[in-house]
Amino acid sequence: MTNHVPEATKPASGDYAWLGTEAGSVADLMYMLNTEDWYDAINSRFVSELLDDTLPESILKAYLIQDFKFYNNGMMARLIKLAPRQETKDMLAAQSQWFADNEATYFEHFLEAYHVSQEEYDATEPTPANKEYGAYLDSLSDKSWPELITAICCMEWLYLAWAKRTVDADVIQQVPAHKGWVDLHEGAHFRRWVGDLISLVNEYCSIDGPEAEVFRTIVHLERRFFDDSYPQE
Repeated sequence: MTNHVPEATKPASGDYAWLGTEAGSVADLMYMLNTEDWYDAINSRFVSELLDDTLPESILKAYLIQDFKFYNNGMMARLIKLAPRQETKDMLAAQSQWFADNEATYFEHFLEAYHVSQEEYDATEPTPANKEYGAYLDSLSDKSWPELITAICCMEWLYLAWAKRTVDADVIQQVPAHKGWVDLHEGAHFRRWVGDLISLVNEYCSIDGPEAEVFRTIVHLERRFFDDSYPQE
């Protein structure tokens, strides 16, 4: 029996100083302006049930199918193209390859292990929140580098935040699909990746720029995406 994973604590400035979000930094200020949705997202029913190994298979399948379609939306290619320095392009390209080697492989193995046919994959309808999220990400295609780097930073940082709950509790999931999803979003590699993104946000972004609204919108849509995983009563 997997032990229960406690909820994360209420957000506070400097929570992620170990990633580069020292109190007063741009990333920390964005985080602190969105604490309610952030807290609700990383402690959502979906996340808690996944970490506790109690998530219904049907909910997991529908969620991951929709998430996999997000994976193919082309945001990384746009980020690499707009990156202001060659070393940043190289870092993003290396991470893009890591996604191809690890996250895409996880999805493929999941679809096979759970016997998801092409017909089921194609027939899985996006939830209202997922549809809105996808449309929002598409709308970022012609936005600036600060807006795009803020979007990807927020998404990856929030995933690290919920996965960190199980590491803090010293709990290892027994369902392979659950453990695999956690492992993709916690650990030395993923922490370094999120830290690199936060560093870029601190360098290129402003709390007074449009990227602050991007951060707010991403956190809000992530929370709704988790909540929308369950049939609405």
